[in-house]
Amino acid sequence: MIIDTGITLAYKCSSCGTFQFNTVSLFEIPQKEDIVFTCRCRGASLVIRKESPTVFKIMVPCIGCGTSHVYLMSTKEFIAQEIYTFNCPNTGIKQCFIGSDKIVRKKIDSLEREYDELIDRLGYDNYFANTQVMLDSLNLIHDIAERGNLFCECGSNDIELFLFSDKIYLKCNLCPGSKIIYASSNEHLKVNLLRKEIMLINDGQPADIKIEPATVKRDGRIL
Repeated sequence: MIIDTGITLAYKCSSCGTFQFNTVSLFEIPQKEDIVFTCRCRGASLVIRKESPTVFKIMVPCIGCGTSHVYLMSTKEFIAQEIYTFNCPNTGIKQCFIGSDKIVRKKIDSLEREYDELIDRLGYDNYFANTQVMLDSLNLIHDIAERGNLFCECGSNDIELFLFSDKIYLKCNLCPGSKIIYASSNEHLKVNLLRKEIMLINDGQPADIKIEPATVKRDGRIL
């Protein structure tokens, strides 16, 4: 039996938000103290560090919470399973995939197709300043609303949501309370992923936003 010792590591860069693919041989890992894979944007690096001849740790910079997460792996685990998916323990975002090159690439292709289908359904394929950041931010608001943590300071959870190219505008239907969630950069995404709840506030200032009715979603739900 021929065993393919090459593995692919794909991680979502915490600086530019794209997936970075890297390939390494299982024979290389025990021979080096550190193996460093730096994203093309040079903003973040994934590090493999040898702990023992058969165990090593993977340090992944996280786009979700802004820190680095450490995962312990063995060479046997890589051989036994075709793909591993590592999620941020704080936000749940999928940040790293490790396994055979073909399966890892198929997995990420599948994720990107899901995003494309969602974009098509929304009808905003060429609208957003950063489509990936917008979708991740929308999913976050959806999860917060599902937990009952999207509300206005007046006590209402009857919230309307408006999409703009660079931000999400939330407006209370019972009072002038509102909230702007910026979503045009990965720095915005890092901030948004730290949110546990969203409260709309009536600060007495009129919002300088032109509302487009076609972008409205109701009751705090992302449809």
